[in-house]
Amino acid sequence: MNRNTEQKNTQGTPRFNIADVVILIVIVAIIAALGLRIYNIFGAEEELCRVEATFRVEGVAEEHFSLAKDAKLYSAETNEEVGYIKDFKISDYTELAVNENGELVEAKVPGKKTVTGTIILSCEKTDKGFYLDGTRLLTVGEKIKLYTSTREMMFELNSIKEFSLQTSGSAAAAAQAAAE
Repeated sequence: MNRNTEQKNTQGTPRFNIADVVILIVIVAIIAALGLRIYNIFGAEEELCRVEATFRVEGVAEEHFSLAKDAKLYSAETNEEVGYIKDFKISDYTELAVNENGELVEAKVPGKKTVTGTIILSCEKTDKGFYLDGTRLLTVGEKIKLYTSTREMMFELNSIKEFSLQTSGSAAAAAQAAAE
């Protein structure tokens, strides 16, 4: 009878070994990672702001050029309005070429223009930087595809900074006058 009693006690006692500990740690790590991911997606609040970016578009054909100051800009990826053109300047498009003396010089390309200017974009501000459409981190040198009501172009970003009324000059005066 003692033998049967001993067998029942060893069979009824749960055995806990190293494999069980490893499985338990893995499950806790997965739950923690999922919780952190959900917090980053839903819990972290991004601050919406306006960003002033200078841009450059090279090699635009004169017959296809159709930009206007204050024209609305739309994201080519989401088709949502993301900002507007604050101002721009048109200059001749040049490429490096070798002249008859064998010197490297800038030569104007007939029928092509370079456009430089400033755009204002609505972005989400995070500790990592400014995100366009909530997914694309804006960086200097990056080319972003935007379009107006008449044209789609690749805007190369030369500088990026948070837009404030102090940086907008006359817009600051207009906003202050409207507030009074």
